[in-house]
Amino acid sequence: MKRTEEQIVAQAPIIVVLGGKDYPVKPLVIREARAWRQKVVEVIAKLPEHLQATTDTPESFDAALKALLVTMQDTVLDLFFEYAKDLDREEIEGIATEEDVAEAFSRVVEVAFPLARSLPELRGRLFR
Repeated sequence: MKRTEEQIVAQAPIIVVLGGKDYPVKPLVIREARAWRQKVVEVIAKLPEHLQATTDTPESFDAALKALLVTMQDTVLDLFFEYAKDLDREEIEGIATEEDVAEAFSRVVEVAFPLARSLPELRGRLFR
């Protein structure tokens, strides 16, 4: 759900649904958001090395698969709770699904990377 201009100006919380329950996530201030975005970029930068796994040895394939499917999932969860620092992680991990967290993380990323949201619109205006 796209945030309205009023919500953005008022720094209204992002509402995420975890375990069927609404939770407010307060947007980070610029300094904190900058540091958080850098961490997200560092995680994304590691994806290609995991996607280039070979089957040369079972160990190398297993390590790459574990990194992609387990470690990266846990890393995304850590990143989400680092952004949503006021939420009770223990409670939420007991009621939410991985799909809930993926959707909540997407909502946070929309707010944390505002330029990414506006680039397609800007490109459309410039290259009509």
